[in-house]
Amino acid sequence: MAAMKAVYRREDHFDRPLDDCWEMIPEKGWTFDMTPGRARFVNRGEGRAEIYLRPCLSYGDTIEFQLKPGDSRAGIFVFGFLVGFEFITFELDLANGALKIHTHEFHKFQPRFVGKVSTAFTKIKLIHEKDSLPGLPYEGSSVKLLLDDKPGARVGEIDFLPESLFKFGFNGKGEISIASFSIHGKPRPRPEYVHVGIWQQKGKPTTAENVNALIEGVRKASDAGVQILLTPETSLTGLRTDHPELFDKQHIQSELRRFQKAISKIKNAPYTLIGYPDWIPGSEVEGATLAEVRINSHRFVRPDGTLGPMMAKVHSCEEGLWHGRNYNLQRVCGVEVAVGICHDGRYADVWTTGVMGGARLCFHALGAGTPSGPISRLIEHFRPLGEPFDAFWARVNAGGAAAIVYPSRNRKQPETILAVPEDLTEKNPTYPNYSTMGDLLAHARIRLWDATGAYPMRTLRSGSKAYKTWSSLIPPIQEV
Repeated sequence: MAAMKAVYRREDHFDRPLDDCWEMIPEKGWTFDMTPGRARFVNRGEGRAEIYLRPCLSYGDTIEFQLKPGDSRAGIFVFGFLVGFEFITFELDLANGALKIHTHEFHKFQPRFVGKVSTAFTKIKLIHEKDSLPGLPYEGSSVKLLLDDKPGARVGEIDFLPESLFKFGFNGKGEISIASFSIHGKPRPRPEYVHVGIWQQKGKPTTAENVNALIEGVRKASDAGVQILLTPETSLTGLRTDHPELFDKQHIQSELRRFQKAISKIKNAPYTLIGYPDWIPGSEVEGATLAEVRINSHRFVRPDGTLGPMMAKVHSCEEGLWHGRNYNLQRVCGVEVAVGICHDGRYADVWTTGVMGGARLCFHALGAGTPSGPISRLIEHFRPLGEPFDAFWARVNAGGAAAIVYPSRNRKQPETILAVPEDLTEKNPTYPNYSTMGDLLAHARIRLWDATGAYPMRTLRSGSKAYKTWSSLIPPIQEV
């Protein structure tokens, strides 16, 4: 039977500039010179020369280096997988064939493999597969090295996270010529890119005015090519906790329908997250004694104007509104998104559980007041927001101060702030201090494969007891 073709495949023959998957930034002492069909990698220094790729690697992936026949090669060629502080690293001496395989598992004998292979090869193939972990309730990894399709080494039962980066380079002086580099395997778990927007909408005196502003925000986001739009907490009505309108269910639903109808008529409208008070049966709320419970509800509105599944603020809520106590994880435009509202920001579990469930994009909608002080201080506060989750972070506040944030800085992406509204730039008339500038849009096209969810995923996989507890808390993915 003929082998099935891999669904995902990428190949580089070095006949065009490297794409966003690559972090190839030469430092003093090493070079990576490309001509069609040949990348000449030379390290003349005693330190490390390392190249990183972020192709969202997982089980079933095969990585291949096709080397240039006849070109000289020397040094310790290092390659393998890494995620967070975890690694599976191959060290191959190109001169004598000495091979070592190291992992981060310092509770096991290291190196995990020591041996010798032939140096007469022109193809390096590395296969990453799912494997068992005796005594643990979750799977691990195995890696297999083939040289010219002949077995070279295998290590199994590796306690390594399911999504990772790939790296290759030299420890010390070395040289090699690569004719092509390829990765093939199963489909990736999420799209590579998505265009995210944040609509910073200041609360208005009436629900009708808030709806009008939301419609304008969706129009602007559509014009900018945004696919998923985040708006502030209770953006449909405004957060006016004691205003009679927010207790008028019929009026709120009427304005919601008006918004839905308007969205359905906007060409290429994004999936838009909005919020408003809503009422659910008391039977659906643990401990409730009321027939109906008024909650802080949030939902995605689809481009055709229909509503996605209901969500609610997870933890502490405003006076007169109850919270959902259910974690929010929805698949929107093919992208898993973990959602929290305002004070949920004090509870890391809101997004941690979503990332465990597959989210690499976290939304945080706030209805807080207007901040003050230096803009630089606000920006500095935003920079690390995605780091604890190794996920993209989008935050928007009705009172101002919003941002789209990269997971964590690296050589390719030294600045984690991807987009902010104009009020956090020199265009603010009170710069360098913050003041509100009204309703503003910011947006960015993000590369989801740059995020691995490393830290929540390791929290999940931190032993039998932890796995049993955390896996029971992961919310089911709701399709929008």
